[in-house]
Amino acid sequence: MSKSSRNKKKEKQTRLPAEYTEGELHFKAGSGWKACYDSERKLYTAEAYLAGYYDLYEINKEIFGKLKTKGMTRRQAHELIITGRPLYKSVSDKGGSYDIVLDENYASLCPWADLQKTGETWGPELTDLAVAIFDSEESNRTQRLNKQ
Repeated sequence: MSKSSRNKKKEKQTRLPAEYTEGELHFKAGSGWKACYDSERKLYTAEAYLAGYYDLYEINKEIFGKLKTKGMTRRQAHELIITGRPLYKSVSDKGGSYDIVLDENYASLCPWADLQKTGETWGPELTDLAVAIFDSEESNRTQRLNKQ
């Protein structure tokens, strides 16, 4: 191990509390997830990540309220978050690395997110085809068709 690696390892990691506020943004965070309520825009969003997968979602007040920073497993939180509207997906697995933009406004909806891009971004045609094929992305179909 190099000297610089040892020094970095010795540095104390700063961890944010599980619930905190930064200006108009109220956050909840747990293992493998983070959710945000933007009180100015009345907007709830969340990110979920797990070994090779990173997703952004628009969620609602009910989902945000059910997310608990203590006593909730990663799986329980993820199952709640994925019921929201998918905005962005990044996948890095045995099939390769790719990113899917399901809502072109994902960056403005989630300016707080630590976006994890892994590969080449699918083009709009391929994304539209995937949305049409997979019912799991049905909540995005109307939004994408309105843009066409």
